[in-house]
Amino acid sequence: MYAACILVVITTQFNGGTPMFRALTASLAFLISSVMAGYAFAGNPFEISGVRMDAYGSNVTVAREQAIRAGTLDATYQLMDRLTLPSDRLALDPPLVITEDVAEQLVAGIQIARERRSSSRYLGELSVSFDAQAVRSFLRLHGLPFVESQALPVLVVVLWQNDDGKTVIGTENPFARVMSDPAFQNHLVPMKLATQGMDVEESAGSERVWKLANMDPALLNELAMQTNVDEIIVTSAKKTGPNSVSIRARRAKIGADGVESLIAMGRFSGVAPFDTRPREVLSYALRDAAKKIALVLETEWKHTAIVREDLRQSVRLTALYDNLSQWQRLRDALGGVALVEEARLDALSYDGALLTLRYIGSEEQLARRLAQKGVELRNEDIGLVARIH
Repeated sequence: MYAACILVVITTQFNGGTPMFRALTASLAFLISSVMAGYAFAGNPFEISGVRMDAYGSNVTVAREQAIRAGTLDATYQLMDRLTLPSDRLALDPPLVITEDVAEQLVAGIQIARERRSSSRYLGELSVSFDAQAVRSFLRLHGLPFVESQALPVLVVVLWQNDDGKTVIGTENPFARVMSDPAFQNHLVPMKLATQGMDVEESAGSERVWKLANMDPALLNELAMQTNVDEIIVTSAKKTGPNSVSIRARRAKIGADGVESLIAMGRFSGVAPFDTRPREVLSYALRDAAKKIALVLETEWKHTAIVREDLRQSVRLTALYDNLSQWQRLRDALGGVALVEEARLDALSYDGALLTLRYIGSEEQLARRLAQKGVELRNEDIGLVARIH
């Protein structure tokens, strides 16, 4: 949270009784009393879904209880995998060990789907929502660095090779249906299914498929502008066996002048377990492969964004603005970045404010978080400056 701060006003710069000053003062009072809201997630990174449960017991009630406890523990370890790096976990001494009782203390709620049961066996699929603050406290207690925020979403274009060997687009093919699951918004790098311009006539669709398959720069740039993203992943999926699929993924990074780079991510295989219901085999295999793509994106993001508690900095920051509305946006941006521990106001004028900022992480990480909120942070002649893009 923001600590209470002392307001030092430079009275020679403005008339303290003007409406503008009173409005700015009220705005600053709000800053002083604001609570850190955290980055506005595209999804909920503290939710793990699709955890398979399968347990036996003396009766189905016992089996269900065991399945939920084991599934919750599995989900907790999946959350640790999502938020932290393997190298940091391996460096812990003693190693991090999570019991079923500890896992339950971190849980905010659960949902169960696809239940099946017999007299002594219980199967299902578990989704677990974790208490974000409890998880953060747990990780800090164990000295385990973790990611504080999601990256900006990437747009995922889905191409599907049907049973006739024809590559199609659209939102009704099997892979598109899988990628439309909101759970893909919960990853550290949210994956947003491309739908705009995907449902087209067959003749036009063939041309569009060809352009997408060949990473046509003009079309990729058009999609990026339409959906306000700076990264697009074009995927081509096909069946490779009764219960397996393969997805080829290529990545385009878009800048102000169009496509800046094209990256081949490789092929990702997906397999459905042998006991999967026949009608769910294809979607499970596709989901398995798509999660592997998400893992690559998440690992890259963690290396960039992970926050280490031992890196704390205090800097003087000048916030420049043209009007009250811009100041409010700057204030909200600072109040919405979890890296910022304290923002102390030292001086104020009609077009700028001087603050002492205390934050965790590097200046680059802070700049990246603020950029996600439309604020540019850069070093200038007068020092570190924040202004609206």
